[in-house]
Amino acid sequence: MTFGTRILEVWDTLERWLIGLLGAVGLVVYLTQIVGRYITTEIDFSAGEELTIYIIIWAALLTGSLLVREDGHVRADLLLRMMRPERQRWFEIANCGIAVGFCLALAWYGYLVAADSYDLGERSNTALGFPLWVYYSALPFSAALMAIRYARRLWQFCFAFDPSTMEVHSGRE
Repeated sequence: MTFGTRILEVWDTLERWLIGLLGAVGLVVYLTQIVGRYITTEIDFSAGEELTIYIIIWAALLTGSLLVREDGHVRADLLLRMMRPERQRWFEIANCGIAVGFCLALAWYGYLVAADSYDLGERSNTALGFPLWVYYSALPFSAALMAIRYARRLWQFCFAFDPSTMEVHSGRE
């Protein structure tokens, strides 16, 4: 096992655990809010809904990176699979190149939105007063992770592609 492969495995594991942890925390917060409403009306649980949304959005956007890793993003691959291997490879290269550019643009513009929110001191207009830059940061963070994954995939299709099996060699055997 190479050093790069080990890093990818650690990255995959960390993402899976973080997504799972965020989902579990979101579930616990929301269930607490629901149950708390029925137990007592003395405590305001309205912040639970807002916090749950922030947590689930982070988890959902982080999932995009794993989808790139596992080739799970939705696309029209029925037509792609009907092509000869050489054409498939060029379409995959074009797809990855466009995806890298798109993800980098999302990361950049998402960063600008989050930075503006931070500079303006934006907070949610609820009792929680959550700093919105944390919420907005989910987009540039996840887009940057996806850009890295797409760049790696692009490199694989350019330099580690086996047309006989239609697979890239990821180093995981």
